[in-house]
Order: sequence, then C-alpha cells, then structure tokens
Amino acid sequence: MVTVNVLEDASRSRCHLLLYRNVENAIDLRKMIMEGQVEASLIKPEMVVSAFQVLVAANKAVRSLEAKKMTTRSVFSEIIFNLSPTKNISESLLRFGLGDSDKDILAVVVDPDVEPKVEKLSGQIQGQLVPLDELSSLTNVQKVTETYKITKEELTMSSLSDGVISRMACKEFYPK
Repeated sequence: MVTVNVLEDASRSRCHLLLYRNVENAIDLRKMIMEGQVEASLIKPEMVVSAFQVLVAANKAVRSLEAKKMTTRSVFSEIIFNLSPTKNISESLLRFGLGDSDKDILAVVVDPDVEPKVEKLSGQIQGQLVPLDELSSLTNVQKVTETYKITKEELTMSSLSDGVISRMACKEFYPK
C-alpha cells in the first residue's frame, strides 16, 4: 500500500507515497497544514499522471533544500510547487495542493527517517489507504493537459507523463 523510493540527495532520503480515497477530513487537514502539524505534501491525485512525476518533484525539492535554494518555506510545499509548470507559488498550491472538498489525497513523506511521520500521518487522515496502482484511475487527463498546455500533436510523439515532466523540469527557464 505504501511505495518507498530513495531520493538522490546526500542523505539518501526516503520518499513514501501513500494514496488515500474517501477522505472525510480535508478541511481539518488543511487547517493542520497551516499550523505546521502535517509533515507531508498532500496532493490532488487528479493532477498527477504517474508516481514518477511526484518523485521528480520530490527529488528536486530535497536537492533545493540541500543547496539552501528553496522557493517555498518547507520541503513539503516545495514538492507541490515543483509539480507546477508555473513559478507562481500560490497558484501551484491551489492547483496541486489539498482542497477543502477533496476526497482523494496523494500524500508524500520525505525524510531520512520517515516511519514516525508516516504513522503520524496515517492517524491524521480519515480515509482509506489504497494501493498506489489506483493513482492513474484518478488522473483528470483534461485538467492535466490544460494545466501543462500539452497539445494533441505532442501526444502523438510522446506520452502525457513525458510532457508533464518536461514542463516541470524546464519551468525555471521561462519568464513568469
């Protein structure tokens, strides 16, 4: 149910991906995020094409933390920011972060020692933990293609995942 990956930072942080369905306390979770009580990125799964997309964002976030060049205040908001094709932090958090009415959540926990954080998070989220394999069924392809401005022509030559990841990776090369 929990997918674990090792990231490429110096401390070889582990990244846990947890997918929750039928979440009943999104409003409370958002309040806890604002109060700094949630040690995870809580992401709208409808905006995620693949787990690899999230791992790219997480990897970029831990490397920015290590280099002391983060754009946001925490590694958790940095992951959400890195998912976005734009440099606008507020827009990124609104579009990709947990909303008050969300019923599905992709949680990302990153740290060299994540087990206590995963246990704490599991106690905070009132929902059903499901296999990460269900992620693709939650993707809103239309929203994703509009957000990342991916054309039909582009999709004839590469995958949606490739298009999304290339937009994420190259956003710092484009003006606001």
